[in-house]
Amino acid sequence: MIVALHSAPEGFLKTCPPYNNDDLLKFVRKGSSLGFKAVQIGPLRSFVAIEGGCLKRVLDYLSMQRTVHVGGIYNAREFALSKEEYSRAQKQIHCGITLSKKISSPLVSVHPPFFATGSKMSKELLSKARTRFLKLIKEETDFADRMQIKIALESFCYHPFIFEGLHDFIQFVSKFPSEKLGVLLDVGHLYQMGIDLSEAVHLFAHRLLDVHVHDATLQKDFRKATHLSIGKGTINFPDFINLLREDGYDGWLTLEIRGNEREITESKKYLEDIIYA
Repeated sequence: MIVALHSAPEGFLKTCPPYNNDDLLKFVRKGSSLGFKAVQIGPLRSFVAIEGGCLKRVLDYLSMQRTVHVGGIYNAREFALSKEEYSRAQKQIHCGITLSKKISSPLVSVHPPFFATGSKMSKELLSKARTRFLKLIKEETDFADRMQIKIALESFCYHPFIFEGLHDFIQFVSKFPSEKLGVLLDVGHLYQMGIDLSEAVHLFAHRLLDVHVHDATLQKDFRKATHLSIGKGTINFPDFINLLREDGYDGWLTLEIRGNEREITESKKYLEDIIYA
């Protein structure tokens, strides 16, 4: 397993996503200076033109592995009812795949749609959102496959997202060949929602392409309970990494924490001490 970096240190970038070219280059160089050998570019939330050739040259120079993440973008209600929202989501994923090709990334990961209101949606609206998302992922996995790039769907499988539980989520993913669509397991969000991590790892094992790592608690407010540096929450990471090992996972543990440089480097060291023990 390798510890990768997804989130910049607090206060390092003065803007919010989407980052411009200069910000991305700063982020990549900062990751390298902190000792990371792998970096995830994202979340891509809009259509800022990224100079992929320049980004690739810097990544190659620093000998850094790379993937792309398209995240936090789909309002499920609008996605179900609006052609414009569907087109916007498709364009964002398309941009992520195109950037992956330009920077020689083998993987692009994406969020599923969510219901922004947080209230219970009708079965009809939920069905429309799922049907449209199935169509979108079919189109984009075909496009990515032609580019020799895999897509991973992030494991938001609880309300207010369009999937209701682990089995509902994996049933959707299983509609696609494993060589086209895999899973990005987000350990912090699953844990915060009270989902059994051992069951999740077991269900996702044969499709698991990446793991987003942040500590978490069981507080109801996910904004306070997730994206914590390792040790500030209550996840048992030695047990979790052992679960991954038992199911044959040997990929990325991608840090997605809100923390400063010290918290990021300490989280990295903590995970690596477990991996290499």
